[in-house]
Amino acid sequence: MDILLTALLAVLALCLTVVAAIAETAFTYLPHNEAEEAVEAHPDTLGARVLQRTLDGDSEAYTHPLRLTRLIAAAAAVLATMTCLLNLVEVHALAIVLTLVIVALVGYPILHVLARALGRNRPVASIRVLARPVHYLSVLLSPATGLLDKLSVRLAPERSAEAPVGVFDEEELREFLDRASDAETIEDDEAQMVQSVFEMDDTRIRSLMVPRTDMLTASRDTPLREALSLFLRSGYSRMPVIGDSSDEILGVLYLKDAMRAFILHSESPEGTALPTVVELMRPARFEPESKRAMDLLREMQRESTHVAIIVDEYGGTAGLITLEDLIEELVGDISDEYDRERPEYTLNDDGTFRLSARLGIDELGEIFGRELDDEDVDTVGGLLAKHLGMVPIVGSEIEIDGIHIRAIGSSGRRHQVDMLQAWYEPPRDEQQNAEGSTASNSPASNSPKSEVADILTVDTDPPAVAEPHAHPDLPGDIAEAEPAIDQHGNR
Repeated sequence: MDILLTALLAVLALCLTVVAAIAETAFTYLPHNEAEEAVEAHPDTLGARVLQRTLDGDSEAYTHPLRLTRLIAAAAAVLATMTCLLNLVEVHALAIVLTLVIVALVGYPILHVLARALGRNRPVASIRVLARPVHYLSVLLSPATGLLDKLSVRLAPERSAEAPVGVFDEEELREFLDRASDAETIEDDEAQMVQSVFEMDDTRIRSLMVPRTDMLTASRDTPLREALSLFLRSGYSRMPVIGDSSDEILGVLYLKDAMRAFILHSESPEGTALPTVVELMRPARFEPESKRAMDLLREMQRESTHVAIIVDEYGGTAGLITLEDLIEELVGDISDEYDRERPEYTLNDDGTFRLSARLGIDELGEIFGRELDDEDVDTVGGLLAKHLGMVPIVGSEIEIDGIHIRAIGSSGRRHQVDMLQAWYEPPRDEQQNAEGSTASNSPASNSPKSEVADILTVDTDPPAVAEPHAHPDLPGDIAEAEPAIDQHGNR
């Protein structure tokens, strides 16, 4: 008889633990808009009074007693279970082990999975159903919880004053944002912005930087007129100044400094020499490529800097990153009057595709309806280099599953391939098995008629930097000058 009573006590304690866990989780995840609607719909019920008190900011009156109830009930359930097993099993050590097994197999799934899931998914309904036991527990245990609160304040006053109620971990907050977005409590773009904050905290700046090969630089010997022309043609306002190579970053030249120096020179007596870019440049900020993006954003915001040079583990220049790059990771792309969007691929008149070497291999596969997967590379340019076994040059060509890729354009001092041509030719075995088809080896005749032909604008002109921008204070020879350096600062 004693064993049955003890077992019944264990079951009742477990049920009380479940009730407390459901209610406590419901208060933690309670949406205010749903709670307000429930109060307006049933204003005279006990559940409405509990919800209204929570909306008024007094949720601790319920969460603290519930937390204490859950701890006491869980301890009682464990002790009652152990007492039953000690009476049934002669070996006490075995009884203790069985108690731990039962707690692990029963207590964890019920309390931490089912109960919390129910309170999290149906918070308003859970509070309304459990309003009566929640109210009674609050009245019964409020003296004890009040005493414990005062004791905690005396033991750790600073921590107790700052301790938040209902703290979310990152996973729970992400789930809460998804639910709020699905319920249209917040806009999708607002939820995405908060999600971007979490993602950015784990993002390294190497994934956001402008690669070294795409950096717009000026050499230390660049005349100020040519530097100004390069600024105006590209649309950039800051430009690294290099020495003998891109690994030797001397500083950063600002457009406003160069413009101010040129205007002051135009007002100076004749014969005054123009300042050099080395004299006008500012010190460069260097950062390791493994640094967290969020940390760099905070530092650049605090120090009012807008550009940083990224170095690799060997001390060489890996690229650069701007404050705009970091902000775009949070809020999305920011376009200004100098940004010119170009499609990563276009359909030519002959049926072939003209595409950037930075196009992802997944997108290339989608164009031709083929599944391309390579763990070593991400871009079509990388795929070309891998299959060639060497650095590609203009004219290099490969074929993968009938997809032909040919290098047709390069840029920079190293003549790095940046423009490709792609088309599809069925392999010979497919041509022989095709019924009623005539084999042909020309790219134009074998290229598929894709639906993208109707929506893509044919653009056969190579990418170029921004057009010259007229400036009222500059003579025409600067606004229209063609500097003797390319986009990488090479003369």
